[in-house]
Amino acid sequence: MSDWDFLHEMRDEGYSPEDIADAAASGASHREWEYIAKQETKMELEDLNCSETRGEFLPTSSKNENRNY
Repeated sequence: MSDWDFLHEMRDEGYSPEDIADAAASGASHREWEYIAKQETKMELEDLNCSETRGEFLPTSSKNENRNY
């Protein structure tokens, strides 16, 4: 299978010529971009969770306060 066979598959699956042209220009089909976007979102959320755990998102005045919960 060549690197560009996915373009023929997209045509067979009924994608529009515009979608196929976008895929040819980017080198990835819509399915692949959806997967890439999900992975990027997942990584961003993981980064945010790590930052929150380290207290990087707390206001400066809150970092040093002793809280009684």
